[in-house]
Amino acid sequence: MLNTSREQPTTLHIYNFGSVFGNRKIIKGEDKTTTLYFMQNTRSSMHWTFDLHADGSDGPLLCRAQSSYNGPPLLDEVNHGPTILSMTGIRYPVKMERKRGAFNGTVFFEGPDHKEYRWQTTARLFSAAMECLDAEDTLIATYRVTSMSVTKDGVLVVQPSGKFMLDLLVATSLAMRTPNN
Repeated sequence: MLNTSREQPTTLHIYNFGSVFGNRKIIKGEDKTTTLYFMQNTRSSMHWTFDLHADGSDGPLLCRAQSSYNGPPLLDEVNHGPTILSMTGIRYPVKMERKRGAFNGTVFFEGPDHKEYRWQTTARLFSAAMECLDAEDTLIATYRVTSMSVTKDGVLVVQPSGKFMLDLLVATSLAMRTPNN
């Protein structure tokens, strides 16, 4: 087992570009020049989907995500169900969902180690962020939203304890940042 006490967090920079009906994000490394991931998002009136690729738009597919129905409530149904992520490196679909009674935007998912993790939002006066925590409230990752930039969406900082599921943390954080989630 690796000694994570000396490891540094991994920092990724997320940039936006796209249009009203489609959205693309480029995720770059700490040097802000190396493209590590590429996300293409499409939306319909019923749901959104995105594909996450390694290295760029022509890179290998890492994840395909699809939201549940997110249109107007049907027959007074408010819970629209989980977002499903099909990760190429994980043999089972990953469900991101709110639990009953979680009204603060907290979304839960299962990691490749079969442990439960959650993304929760933290908003302050001039900043917004999301934190990924495990069941013991250990910080796994932080997504700081960039508020004063048109092209930069935010910064994802993954702690050494979360590096084993870096692709999944990128995918789940992008799903949290996708409109109508």
